[in-house]
Amino acid sequence: MSITIEDVKKLAKLSRLEFNEEETKQFVQELSATLEQVEAINKVDVSKVDLLEKTVNADTELRADAIKQSLTAEQIVANAPESQDGAFLVPITVVED
Repeated sequence: MSITIEDVKKLAKLSRLEFNEEETKQFVQELSATLEQVEAINKVDVSKVDLLEKTVNADTELRADAIKQSLTAEQIVANAPESQDGAFLVPITVVED
């Protein structure tokens, strides 16, 4: 599978990124090389490899649960540029059509 300039332009549009022609051509080459590497990995025969339940033989040591006092809503929003009733105020980013 090869990547085309149209593919990169579509990915850029979906990602809300802008590339000039030189950058677009560079991404075509880099993404194509990445896909070639993935295809090479997919060709490796792993049918005779046993699946492992654990990749490390060491047991993970868990810490004990401890109840600690948490911050109040006022403390949490103390450094916020804008807050109201203990909540962050943020600009509206969704616009209805």
